[in-house]
Amino acid sequence: MFKVDDFQQKNVSCIMIKKDNLPVHCPPKDARKWNMHPKVYLQFNEQGRAVCPYCGSKYELD
Repeated sequence: MFKVDDFQQKNVSCIMIKKDNLPVHCPPKDARKWNMHPKVYLQFNEQGRAVCPYCGSKYELD
């Protein structure tokens, strides 16, 4: 599971997600700025990556 602090650090290249934590939405519910944009459920591509269309946060399946 990702750490909420990872979501808020600008130097994090991507947030690692375990498959058993799917589905994933951005922003994460435990993030301090959980209401910074509308909640959007992410769809992972064939490489196991997803990008939030609102804030650009990157997620990757672990």
